[in-house]
Amino acid sequence: MEEEQYNGELTFKKVWEKIKLSGVRIIVYALIGLIVAAGVMGICNIFVSKSQYETSITYYYSGVEEGKDPWGGQMSIVENIRSSAIVSNALTKCGYDEEVVDKLVSPVLKNLSVIPSTSNETLSADGSVVSANYNYRIILAQSSAIDKNINSRNEYSTIVGAITQEYINEFKSEFSIATNLINVENIADGSALNTIQNLFELKQKVNSLAAEASNWSAKVGNFISSSENESFDTLSAKIDGLALKLNAYELFVLQNALDSNGESEYITLSLSRYTKEIESAKASVEALQKAFESNTSIIDPSLQGGTVIIKDTTLIQEQLVSAIAKLEAAQNILGTWEGYQASYEKYGSDFTGLDAEKRAELYNSAVAMANEFINGYNDLLDTYQGMIKDYNEGYSINSLVRVTSGAKQTNTSSLTKMTFIIILAVVIILAVIIAMIVTSKKGQMKIKKLSTKKEEVEESDKIMIEVEAENQDKTE
Repeated sequence: MEEEQYNGELTFKKVWEKIKLSGVRIIVYALIGLIVAAGVMGICNIFVSKSQYETSITYYYSGVEEGKDPWGGQMSIVENIRSSAIVSNALTKCGYDEEVVDKLVSPVLKNLSVIPSTSNETLSADGSVVSANYNYRIILAQSSAIDKNINSRNEYSTIVGAITQEYINEFKSEFSIATNLINVENIADGSALNTIQNLFELKQKVNSLAAEASNWSAKVGNFISSSENESFDTLSAKIDGLALKLNAYELFVLQNALDSNGESEYITLSLSRYTKEIESAKASVEALQKAFESNTSIIDPSLQGGTVIIKDTTLIQEQLVSAIAKLEAAQNILGTWEGYQASYEKYGSDFTGLDAEKRAELYNSAVAMANEFINGYNDLLDTYQGMIKDYNEGYSINSLVRVTSGAKQTNTSSLTKMTFIIILAVVIILAVIIAMIVTSKKGQMKIKKLSTKKEEVEESDKIMIEVEAENQDKTE
């Protein structure tokens, strides 16, 4: 088919011919357009770009890729870093007074972002990630609301650095090991010793130590203290062995029904105390169960003054689990005191029939057994505290997360690479269209060939000859 038969119509052939005729002009116009567009976009980029200040942190423990904390629970890293408490504490440590901190917290949170990324990935044969470094960029963008409350923009780096360090400190503090247990003093004189009270308090202490050791064993895995050469598993085994000494002390006190220093009265008071605790715990459990089943707001009658439980099934369920745990604990303790009462009822008459010297002898034996246990307990507690120190100050806690990039300034712009490409493409298309229109009116643009020096001389000589010839003709 021949395109010439379409007279008056715009065909591909005609367009191509126009483009060829406008080739030189298109190149010139496109170059001019690109230079102008690049300059304009560069100037615009200066005005629309914003400075931002950022740090980077990296986590080094298994499970972080699934959003887990070092002890296997769930955590939200982004929300934790962007918490008002972290920001407020960081601003205070930057030296701002309370009034300025109050003004800065909101705009800082609004312009603070946390972006996750990975690096140093190792992939398996099927393409899944075997290991990687899990990084988070903490970015504080420039804002006029922040600018008016600080002295210079250099303070942005200080602020984002302080936020990062405050989060690191809080993270390490949360996942450090701590204990409130303290050493027990030896019994110097048994003349005023209430053996039942002493027995119960020592049992509470060893149970607390055992519970803590078991808890840390589950959380920190195979950690072994360098100074104590112990793991929490081996410590738990030693605590179990120590508990056997306490059982011997308990058996001695109960079978002899030592009762010269108010032991029977203490048993009665304890039975009354834990009976009341059980009644209160039962009332709380019943109220919470009712609220959970009916999904309604309640007032907990077991608490002084009453506490309103909001209409939130998750919160009510948490309160219910806690109340049930308290009830079970009170019931177990009451069972212990009931056992003590039964022993004293059974062997009490034997003790009362003894003379003062024999009673004193029994108390001395009780003191010796108690002190033997106390010495063992204090030794284990010293070991436990040494293990805590090793964990918190050593490699274990410090290797969980680190700052891998200090505060630095970067720039961000709303003019993306794609925006630049689109603008440049439009400029080129417009250059082609304009060049074709101009060519259709003015004709083809040609580039004149520059003559060489020799050609210039010859041309000049030719002109001079022609001029001389012309002058000669005029003379004649």
